[in-house]
Amino acid sequence: MTTEGVLVSFDVDGTLVRSVGEDANKLHKEAFATAFSRVFSIDTTIDVIPHHGSTDPLILLKVLEYHGIEATHAMEKLPDMQAAMIDYFIEHKCRAAIGLEVLPGVEKLLEELQSMDHVHVGLCTGNLEPIAWAKMDALGLKDMFTTPHFGGFGSDYCSGSLVSTDSWKDRAELVRIAYSRGLNQSNGIQRRFHVGDAPMDVMAAKHAGSHALGLLTGIFSRDDLSTANPEAIILDDLCDTEKVLDILLGRVSS
Repeated sequence: MTTEGVLVSFDVDGTLVRSVGEDANKLHKEAFATAFSRVFSIDTTIDVIPHHGSTDPLILLKVLEYHGIEATHAMEKLPDMQAAMIDYFIEHKCRAAIGLEVLPGVEKLLEELQSMDHVHVGLCTGNLEPIAWAKMDALGLKDMFTTPHFGGFGSDYCSGSLVSTDSWKDRAELVRIAYSRGLNQSNGIQRRFHVGDAPMDVMAAKHAGSHALGLLTGIFSRDDLSTANPEAIILDDLCDTEKVLDILLGRVSS
Protein backbone atom coordinates (compact mmCIF):
# COMPACT_ATOMS: atom_id res chain seq x y z
CA MET A 1 0.00 0.00 0.00
CA THR A 2 1.23 3.49 -0.79
CA THR A 3 2.42 5.50 2.18
CA GLU A 4 2.30 8.87 0.45
CA GLY A 5 0.08 11.42 2.15
CA VAL A 6 -3.48 11.21 0.87
CA LEU A 7 -6.32 13.70 1.37
CA VAL A 8 -9.91 12.76 0.64
CA SER A 9 -12.71 15.31 0.84
CA PHE A 10 -16.34 14.23 0.71
CA ASP A 11 -19.44 16.10 -0.32
CA VAL A 12 -22.35 15.47 2.06
CA ASP A 13 -25.82 15.46 0.50
CA GLY A 14 -26.17 12.83 -2.20
CA THR A 15 -22.67 11.50 -1.52
CA LEU A 16 -22.49 10.39 2.11
CA VAL A 17 -26.18 10.73 2.91
CA ARG A 18 -29.43 10.88 0.98
CA SER A 19 -32.74 12.55 1.63
CA VAL A 20 -35.65 10.17 2.14
CA GLY A 21 -39.41 10.28 2.61
CA GLU A 22 -41.84 13.12 3.07
CA ASP A 23 -39.49 14.79 5.58
CA ALA A 24 -36.45 14.70 3.26
CA ASN A 25 -33.64 16.84 4.69
CA LYS A 26 -36.34 18.48 6.78
CA LEU A 27 -34.33 20.43 9.33
CA HIS A 28 -31.97 21.91 6.75
CA LYS A 29 -34.92 23.11 4.67
CA GLU A 30 -36.55 24.55 7.78
CA ALA A 31 -33.34 26.44 8.52
CA PHE A 32 -33.44 28.03 5.07
CA ALA A 33 -37.09 28.99 5.52
CA THR A 34 -36.30 30.49 8.92
CA ALA A 35 -33.55 32.65 7.44
CA PHE A 36 -35.85 34.05 4.76
CA SER A 37 -38.55 34.73 7.34
CA ARG A 38 -36.36 36.33 10.01
CA VAL A 39 -34.22 38.51 7.76
CA PHE A 40 -36.59 39.41 4.90
CA SER A 41 -40.05 38.48 6.25
CA ILE A 42 -40.54 36.23 3.22
CA ASP A 43 -42.49 32.98 3.54
CA THR A 44 -40.78 30.69 1.04
CA THR A 45 -38.74 27.53 0.55
CA ILE A 46 -35.63 26.64 -1.43
CA ASP A 47 -37.73 24.50 -3.75
CA VAL A 48 -38.77 27.55 -5.77
CA ILE A 49 -35.41 27.23 -7.58
CA PRO A 50 -33.22 24.35 -8.84
CA HIS A 51 -30.65 23.91 -6.07
CA HIS A 52 -29.02 20.49 -6.33
CA GLY A 53 -25.23 20.80 -6.26
CA SER A 54 -25.22 24.46 -5.25
CA THR A 55 -23.93 25.92 -1.97
CA ASP A 56 -26.08 27.17 0.90
CA PRO A 57 -25.08 30.85 0.41
CA LEU A 58 -25.76 30.75 -3.32
CA ILE A 59 -29.11 29.07 -2.69
CA LEU A 60 -30.03 31.87 -0.28
CA LEU A 61 -29.13 34.50 -2.86
CA LYS A 62 -30.90 32.77 -5.74
CA VAL A 63 -34.14 32.33 -3.79
CA LEU A 64 -34.06 36.03 -2.94
CA GLU A 65 -33.46 36.85 -6.60
CA TYR A 66 -36.56 34.77 -7.42
CA HIS A 67 -38.52 36.97 -5.01
CA GLY A 68 -37.20 40.19 -6.53
CA ILE A 69 -34.65 41.15 -3.88
CA GLU A 70 -31.80 43.24 -5.29
CA ALA A 71 -28.54 41.26 -5.41
CA THR A 72 -26.43 43.81 -3.53
CA HIS A 73 -28.94 44.00 -0.69
CA ALA A 74 -29.17 40.21 -0.52
CA MET A 75 -25.38 39.91 -0.36
CA GLU A 76 -25.24 42.47 2.45
CA LYS A 77 -27.68 40.40 4.47
CA LEU A 78 -25.99 37.07 3.73
CA PRO A 79 -24.16 36.90 7.10
CA ASP A 80 -27.45 37.51 8.93
CA MET A 81 -29.20 34.76 6.96
CA GLN A 82 -26.38 32.29 7.54
CA ALA A 83 -26.42 33.06 11.26
CA ALA A 84 -30.19 32.52 11.35
CA MET A 85 -29.81 29.17 9.60
CA ILE A 86 -27.10 27.99 11.96
CA ASP A 87 -28.94 29.17 15.07
CA TYR A 88 -32.12 27.36 14.04
CA PHE A 89 -30.38 24.16 13.00
CA ILE A 90 -28.26 23.88 16.14
CA GLU A 91 -31.22 24.74 18.38
CA HIS A 92 -33.10 21.80 16.84
CA LYS A 93 -30.14 19.50 16.13
CA CYS A 94 -31.88 16.61 17.90
CA ARG A 95 -33.96 16.39 14.68
CA ALA A 96 -31.00 16.61 12.30
CA ALA A 97 -31.25 13.00 11.17
CA ILE A 98 -34.95 13.19 10.22
CA GLY A 99 -35.38 12.60 6.50
CA LEU A 100 -31.74 11.54 6.03
CA GLU A 101 -29.99 8.20 5.83
CA VAL A 102 -26.39 7.14 5.39
CA LEU A 103 -25.74 5.73 1.93
CA PRO A 104 -24.60 2.10 1.57
CA GLY A 105 -20.86 1.55 1.88
CA VAL A 106 -20.12 4.88 3.51
CA GLU A 107 -19.52 3.71 7.08
CA LYS A 108 -17.21 0.84 6.10
CA LEU A 109 -15.19 3.07 3.79
CA LEU A 110 -14.79 5.80 6.41
CA GLU A 111 -13.76 3.23 9.00
CA GLU A 112 -11.08 1.86 6.68
CA LEU A 113 -9.75 5.31 5.81
CA GLN A 114 -9.73 6.33 9.46
CA SER A 115 -7.45 3.39 10.30
CA MET A 116 -4.73 4.67 7.95
CA ASP A 117 -2.36 7.20 9.47
CA HIS A 118 -1.29 8.66 6.12
CA VAL A 119 -4.87 9.38 5.00
CA HIS A 120 -6.62 12.61 5.97
CA VAL A 121 -10.40 12.67 5.55
CA GLY A 122 -12.55 15.80 5.67
CA LEU A 123 -15.70 17.35 4.27
CA CYS A 124 -16.09 19.62 1.28
CA THR A 125 -19.69 20.70 1.03
CA GLY A 126 -21.93 23.62 0.26
CA ASN A 127 -23.49 23.16 3.71
CA LEU A 128 -22.63 25.77 6.31
CA GLU A 129 -19.96 24.23 8.55
CA PRO A 130 -21.95 23.82 11.80
CA ILE A 131 -24.83 22.31 9.84
CA ALA A 132 -22.57 19.86 8.01
CA TRP A 133 -20.95 18.57 11.20
CA ALA A 134 -24.29 18.43 13.02
CA LYS A 135 -25.61 16.16 10.26
CA MET A 136 -22.53 13.95 10.55
CA ASP A 137 -22.93 13.80 14.32
CA ALA A 138 -26.63 12.94 14.17
CA LEU A 139 -25.98 10.13 11.69
CA GLY A 140 -23.06 8.68 13.64
CA LEU A 141 -20.37 9.63 11.12
CA LYS A 142 -18.60 12.57 12.74
CA ASP A 143 -16.03 10.51 14.66
CA MET A 144 -14.99 8.74 11.45
CA PHE A 145 -13.29 11.87 10.09
CA THR A 146 -9.74 13.00 10.77
CA THR A 147 -9.37 15.07 13.94
CA PRO A 148 -9.05 17.96 14.31
CA HIS A 149 -11.93 18.08 11.86
CA PHE A 150 -11.29 20.03 8.67
CA GLY A 151 -12.90 20.82 5.36
CA GLY A 152 -14.26 23.46 3.03
CA PHE A 153 -17.80 24.69 3.64
CA GLY A 154 -20.40 27.00 2.19
CA SER A 155 -19.81 29.31 5.13
CA ASP A 156 -16.17 29.76 4.03
CA TYR A 157 -16.75 31.40 0.68
CA CYS A 158 -19.43 32.89 -1.55
CA SER A 159 -18.77 34.59 -4.86
CA GLY A 160 -22.25 36.07 -4.99
CA SER A 161 -22.67 34.88 -8.58
CA LEU A 162 -26.28 34.24 -9.57
CA VAL A 163 -25.30 32.39 -12.75
CA SER A 164 -26.30 28.80 -12.01
CA THR A 165 -23.76 27.31 -14.41
CA ASP A 166 -20.97 29.04 -12.47
CA SER A 167 -21.76 27.48 -9.09
CA TRP A 168 -18.95 24.95 -9.57
CA LYS A 169 -16.50 27.84 -9.18
CA ASP A 170 -17.60 28.36 -5.57
CA ARG A 171 -17.20 24.62 -4.96
CA ALA A 172 -13.71 24.71 -6.47
CA GLU A 173 -12.77 27.32 -3.90
CA LEU A 174 -14.12 25.06 -1.15
CA VAL A 175 -12.02 22.16 -2.46
CA ARG A 176 -8.95 24.43 -2.28
CA ILE A 177 -9.83 25.48 1.26
CA ALA A 178 -10.27 21.87 2.36
CA TYR A 179 -6.89 20.97 0.88
CA SER A 180 -5.17 23.91 2.57
CA ARG A 181 -6.64 23.01 5.96
CA GLY A 182 -5.79 19.34 5.58
CA LEU A 183 -2.26 20.21 4.52
CA ASN A 184 -1.79 22.32 7.64
CA GLN A 185 -2.31 19.31 9.90
CA SER A 186 -0.39 16.73 7.88
CA ASN A 187 3.20 15.91 7.05
CA GLY A 188 2.52 16.54 3.39
CA ILE A 189 -0.11 15.55 0.86
CA GLN A 190 0.97 13.96 -2.40
CA ARG A 191 -2.41 12.67 -3.56
CA ARG A 192 -5.86 14.15 -3.19
CA PHE A 193 -9.38 13.24 -4.20
CA HIS A 194 -12.71 14.99 -3.96
CA VAL A 195 -15.74 12.69 -3.89
CA GLY A 196 -19.16 13.95 -4.92
CA ASP A 197 -22.36 13.16 -6.78
CA ALA A 198 -22.90 16.33 -8.82
CA PRO A 199 -21.35 17.73 -11.99
CA MET A 200 -20.34 20.74 -9.90
CA ASP A 201 -18.30 18.43 -7.65
CA VAL A 202 -16.28 16.83 -10.41
CA MET A 203 -15.74 20.15 -12.20
CA ALA A 204 -14.65 21.76 -8.94
CA ALA A 205 -12.18 18.96 -8.24
CA LYS A 206 -10.57 19.33 -11.65
CA HIS A 207 -10.15 23.08 -11.40
CA ALA A 208 -8.88 22.91 -7.80
CA GLY A 209 -6.16 20.39 -8.61
CA SER A 210 -7.78 17.29 -7.12
CA HIS A 211 -8.68 13.98 -8.70
CA ALA A 212 -12.44 13.56 -8.99
CA LEU A 213 -14.44 10.53 -7.92
CA GLY A 214 -18.02 10.94 -9.08
CA LEU A 215 -20.86 8.84 -7.67
CA LEU A 216 -24.23 7.97 -9.18
CA THR A 217 -25.89 8.20 -5.77
CA GLY A 218 -27.67 11.49 -6.38
CA ILE A 219 -29.94 12.76 -9.14
CA PHE A 220 -27.28 13.02 -11.86
CA SER A 221 -26.38 10.50 -14.56
CA ARG A 222 -23.05 9.06 -15.66
CA ASP A 223 -23.23 11.27 -18.75
CA ASP A 224 -23.83 14.35 -16.59
CA LEU A 225 -20.69 13.66 -14.58
CA SER A 226 -18.43 12.56 -17.43
CA THR A 227 -19.45 15.58 -19.51
CA ALA A 228 -18.58 17.89 -16.62
CA ASN A 229 -15.17 16.25 -16.15
CA PRO A 230 -14.08 13.61 -18.67
CA GLU A 231 -11.15 12.73 -16.40
CA ALA A 232 -13.36 11.86 -13.42
CA ILE A 233 -13.59 8.29 -12.22
CA ILE A 234 -17.28 7.42 -11.90
CA LEU A 235 -18.73 4.67 -9.72
CA ASP A 236 -22.29 3.63 -8.99
CA ASP A 237 -21.70 3.99 -5.24
CA LEU A 238 -19.19 3.35 -2.44
CA CYS A 239 -20.25 -0.23 -1.71
CA ASP A 240 -17.13 -1.95 -3.11
CA THR A 241 -14.77 -0.79 -0.37
CA GLU A 242 -11.65 -2.40 -1.80
CA LYS A 243 -12.24 -0.92 -5.24
CA VAL A 244 -12.74 2.54 -3.80
CA LEU A 245 -9.62 2.21 -1.65
CA ASP A 246 -7.62 1.09 -4.68
CA ILE A 247 -8.67 4.27 -6.47
CA LEU A 248 -8.17 6.68 -3.58
CA LEU A 249 -4.83 5.24 -2.49
CA GLY A 250 -3.39 4.84 -5.95
CA ARG A 251 -3.29 1.06 -5.88
CA VAL A 252 -4.71 1.18 -9.39
CA SER A 253 -4.28 3.82 -12.06
CA SER A 254 -6.67 6.79 -11.68
